[in-house]
Amino acid sequence: MTSTTHHPPAVLFVHDGSPVAHIKHLKDAGLRVSETHAGAAVDTARKQQPDIIVLDFDYDGDVSAQLKRDEATRHIPVIALVHLIPPS
Repeated sequence: MTSTTHHPPAVLFVHDGSPVAHIKHLKDAGLRVSETHAGAAVDTARKQQPDIIVLDFDYDGDVSAQLKRDEATRHIPVIALVHLIPPS
């Protein structure tokens, strides 16, 4: 009988430096979460090779485009969180 060890998915959470409550939720869900700032996202993703990348900041598409252009990171799924401000 073969035993296979399953590790929880690794998530790289990219943010702009603001406190992020989402990280706690992901960790509470049992995911392995690391975090970085937008300027270091591609380098960190290259080194860590996470299962998924979550972008949480004023999203302009630049980080996502960089990740998809880089051969070492283009295969990693990216989710961008958009924060909508309700109309006043």
